[in-house]
Amino acid sequence: MSRLKFQIAAAVLATGLAAMAQAQSGAIDARTFDALTRAQELAESNQFDEAIATLDKLKGNDKLGSYAKSQLWNFYAFIYANQEKYTDAIAAYRKVLREPEATEGLKQQAKYTIAQLYFQTEQYDQCIRFMESWLSEVNQPTPTAHIMLAQAYYQQDSYDRSLTNIDKAIELEKAAGKPIQESWLRLKAALYYAKKDYAKTAEVYEELISIDPAVGYMKQLAGMYSELGRDADRLAVYDAVYQHGSLKSENEVLNLAYMWLGQDVPYQAGTIIEDAIKAGRVEETNKNLETLANAWAQANERDKAVPALTRAAEVSGDGIFMARLAGVHFNAGEYKQAAAAAAKADQMGGLKNAAGNRLLMGMAYFNAKDYEDALQAFRRAKQDRSTFKAAAKWEEHTLAEVRRLRAIEEALKALEQRTREALEADENNVDAIDLGT
Repeated sequence: MSRLKFQIAAAVLATGLAAMAQAQSGAIDARTFDALTRAQELAESNQFDEAIATLDKLKGNDKLGSYAKSQLWNFYAFIYANQEKYTDAIAAYRKVLREPEATEGLKQQAKYTIAQLYFQTEQYDQCIRFMESWLSEVNQPTPTAHIMLAQAYYQQDSYDRSLTNIDKAIELEKAAGKPIQESWLRLKAALYYAKKDYAKTAEVYEELISIDPAVGYMKQLAGMYSELGRDADRLAVYDAVYQHGSLKSENEVLNLAYMWLGQDVPYQAGTIIEDAIKAGRVEETNKNLETLANAWAQANERDKAVPALTRAAEVSGDGIFMARLAGVHFNAGEYKQAAAAAAKADQMGGLKNAAGNRLLMGMAYFNAKDYEDALQAFRRAKQDRSTFKAAAKWEEHTLAEVRRLRAIEEALKALEQRTREALEADENNVDAIDLGT
């Protein structure tokens, strides 16, 4: 039985018992009392048809007064509600309200139960009508009544009225020294979210987490922090969920890694992705390997970035990752490795900026002092407009360096020749001196 159905059953049972107590006190005659008692016993034994038949016989008594009729209709409602014949139960309760001699207590309980039954049948306007009427008449309203009103107003998109009733229910519950039910706070959060008041929604989820630090609440709170642009707070909550071991899906794990990248903490991002790949929670796709490699590169973790980019190149089969590997080697001053990677990337193809890769290849060859290969790379890079000027300057610089080195080489050769000639001349002088003696 659902919680609401249980509340309805409890309410109708209470009115039935109250009616029996009043009847027993002598408010109605003994014959009517016996018939009502018999009907109640049959209903409690689930003999509903027999119970209705008993009441039908009593209904045919023209001598029944208004008060006795109010009790009769109340028992009809009691039986119909137990059968979950809510429309018939509502009709019977409304007849209770029309009896002039019905007690105020019976009328109030009938209104309360009618409101519950209308809610159960999704007739929210009628639920609101009867519950508001009941609240206006009683001295001690219940939190449950305000929560039902809040739910009914929510169904009608009357969010402010719904929030007013939730706050009243919470106030009454706190005054009674009772803990606030999580379902009430979840409804409150849903209302603020429907109003697009994300700050208030976040506050409610913060309260929920203080009651129960459930992963679902944490994820909802992280979502609200995202809406509010509180990225650092969002990251803190998501990381707490991750540390709890509750980020299971690939998307969730990658989202956390992206958050760390967004906060300029690439090492943490790389660690999360690498661990998830090893654990099999994140697939070794081109994109995921690229993200991993970028994280390690940003963290200046060359020893980790190189194998990630190499693996990405192997998985993808194109040269884009090999070109990035060339950049990592180049930035680390590993020019021979950079040139080799750039050359392989050029061979593999699939590059978004092939000319840029050739320019970097030429620069790597230049720094590795492999000038002939550098000139070839620069001349190929000159074929693209985007890199023509830079490649031309590097070509000119390389040619100048080649000329400078050749000039040095020629000067060294000339010096060597002069030195040899000088030594030979010295030897001739020595020989001449010897002949003279």
